[in-house]
Amino acid sequence: MSLKDFSQNHSELWKFLKFNITVVVTSALDIAVYMVMLYAVFKSYNSLPLPDNALLSLLGIKYQGYLYSYLISTTAGYVAAYLINRKITFHSNVNPVYSSVLYFILALFNILVSSYIGGVFGSFMATHNLSNPVTEIIAKFVIINIPTIWTYPAERFVIQIQKKENNYMKSVIASDLDGTLLRSDTTVSRENLEAVERLSKIGVKTIIVTGRTLYEIPAEIRNCEYIDYFVYSNGAGIESRVKGMLYYSPIEKETAKRVFDILNEYDTFIEFYSYGIPYDDEAKYSDESFAYYKIQPDFLPEMYKSRKTLSDFNNRLDDSTFKLELFNVLFRNMQEREECHTRLQKEFPRLEITTSMINNLEIMNKGVNKGTGLKKLCEISGIDINFVSSVGDSKNDITFFNAAGGRRFAVSNACDELKSIADEIICSNDENVMCFMEEYYNE
Repeated sequence: MSLKDFSQNHSELWKFLKFNITVVVTSALDIAVYMVMLYAVFKSYNSLPLPDNALLSLLGIKYQGYLYSYLISTTAGYVAAYLINRKITFHSNVNPVYSSVLYFILALFNILVSSYIGGVFGSFMATHNLSNPVTEIIAKFVIINIPTIWTYPAERFVIQIQKKENNYMKSVIASDLDGTLLRSDTTVSRENLEAVERLSKIGVKTIIVTGRTLYEIPAEIRNCEYIDYFVYSNGAGIESRVKGMLYYSPIEKETAKRVFDILNEYDTFIEFYSYGIPYDDEAKYSDESFAYYKIQPDFLPEMYKSRKTLSDFNNRLDDSTFKLELFNVLFRNMQEREECHTRLQKEFPRLEITTSMINNLEIMNKGVNKGTGLKKLCEISGIDINFVSSVGDSKNDITFFNAAGGRRFAVSNACDELKSIADEIICSNDENVMCFMEEYYNE
């Protein structure tokens, strides 16, 4: 089980473990600062007595050097623990003034309790002549960690809480298209579009993450006012419905030419994806070729609707203005596909190769995939990836399943590899996936 899987399947235990790791780290910081202050910075003050004071007597501090060292190290330890637990352990979004005040009260209580316990330890060590730097470190570590018994529940359920309504309003659904949001006939249902609208109105946004080019995304989806972002060509491009292109990663020209030459050594049907448009070789653009290269009949309407043909296909890469974001290659022979895949991986380590059909390869720049595309979109748009849930069906969805921090939903028609990492198996792509997601968010 991966760390991501463990953290999602055992979220409460994972919080407790992170909290205790934080205790150890900040205790080490506290002790390190204390020892540096005591034996280096304030060494000359360690023999200067403090005036009689009830609080200092309770704390067991009699000399100025010990007081200064204690105040600085304790402050450093508690501030570090507060910040780490707020940002990393609990991902708290509660008002910082509220949590800071309560944490300050808890810290004072812990200091008083720790001081009392420290006095007991100190008396014991003094009586048995055990006072030295090593025993002081051990004693301080034990004393610091005793309050964890009540500190964790206090922080988890009172001080560092998450306000669910705020998390809910930041929720995002990242959905694949083919085999997921689109039906088997590659159309989008009215029910799905209406569910996207209703989800948007309660604060749950939908973004598209697809292997298709931008041009291939159905117009009803591309023009939907409730969908703002599109990660297309497996992450090679990112488009904002309002602002236009946000990111683009074309393959280097000479690399593209060399790959094209290798692909032509095999019996292949090659497509160029450029600036969100799929281009086909005019000489192979026919029903006979589509059948020969085993293109699924359900996808043929999309082929005729979205592809643009080139009469100079074999020479197009010589055009300096032509930018290629992705090769989509269909193979007649599966053995050739595997051989070509292995060869490309060996000769072009800076390229990324994935698949979304049983007989195709999709070739992009290294590091370009749906997962990195989703991450890049979140960086650009300010979306918190921890609140992004993912929905998909094929192998090229694995990367964005692993990138998204929310729940992972595989449709019932998904491949086994995707189902194995999903948090939940849901309805098929022909049963209105977004309606299911609407039910999930309204539970």
